[in-house]
Amino acid sequence: MGSTDLVNFSVRQNKAIERQIVFDGLAKLLRLMGHNDTVYLGFGSVWFVDFVMAHRQLGIERMYSIEADEVVFERAKFNRPYRTIEIVPGLSIDAIPDLLEAQPELQSTPWVLWLDYDQPLGEDSVGELSRLARTAPTGSILLTTFNSATRHYGKAKQRYERMCQLFGDATPRNPFVEPEDLSDPKLQMSFMAEATLNMMLSSSAAAGRDDWPIPAYSIAYQDGSPMVTVGIALCPDESKVSVEALLRSEDWNGIVEKPIITPPLTQKEVSALEACLPSNAGLDRSMVKELGFDLLEEQIEAFVTHYLNYPSFAQIAR
Repeated sequence: MGSTDLVNFSVRQNKAIERQIVFDGLAKLLRLMGHNDTVYLGFGSVWFVDFVMAHRQLGIERMYSIEADEVVFERAKFNRPYRTIEIVPGLSIDAIPDLLEAQPELQSTPWVLWLDYDQPLGEDSVGELSRLARTAPTGSILLTTFNSATRHYGKAKQRYERMCQLFGDATPRNPFVEPEDLSDPKLQMSFMAEATLNMMLSSSAAAGRDDWPIPAYSIAYQDGSPMVTVGIALCPDESKVSVEALLRSEDWNGIVEKPIITPPLTQKEVSALEACLPSNAGLDRSMVKELGFDLLEEQIEAFVTHYLNYPSFAQIAR
């Protein structure tokens, strides 16, 4: 059973925060790289949350949603929010090459491609990401999201070996990481983020491209399973200096140091906390208790860090 049958991706607050960070950054990157003919490719499922954001926030009209499940494919055709979204059947590893063969103009049109897997990485997905990093058009931005839960990558003593099998020479060789350290879910998140970025960057560089592969995103988050999002920009030569300056600036939020794990809050709690922010004095547990409820310090810190992107959900009676 796929995640479409289990999860409404539009109502997970940490996924929503991650998604908003990604799209805020995409708007800045596309503006610097000067694209107005970009296409969007991804996995819209039946919710199409990122497709709506791509159209509203980035102005992208031409979009492709890949769907392997036969039933979800039909539901996706019914639920697509815009007529310019084409639902493409099959697995992305096959569907993208078939799409490029059928529509060869896409081979020279910049992409925003987000392979938002809900599964752990395996040889097929790593191979797919490596191929796309080698062959995607100049000016494209390639993103992937995957499940980094430790249980998917072998027993603790075998986990580092599994990383080496998946990523080869791109596997981080940090001297402070011992194989048994990958039992820590947060360390596993950061380790796999670095490994995946290394792999995509090295694959792109080895292809002898005329553009510049630049690491742009590294975000870990958790609503249930720990997830990792990374991305690179295949930057045209004329935009390289300005893009690198953006990614070094305080205006760039695509590299998130700590996993996004904010607490699920009621709207009343969110409103009370937001009324105290922004604050140079910060916000601590005693102050929250004075508001009339309680949160752990790490929950408060997470909310303060991400409150500008914390989503508001409401149930509509019908």
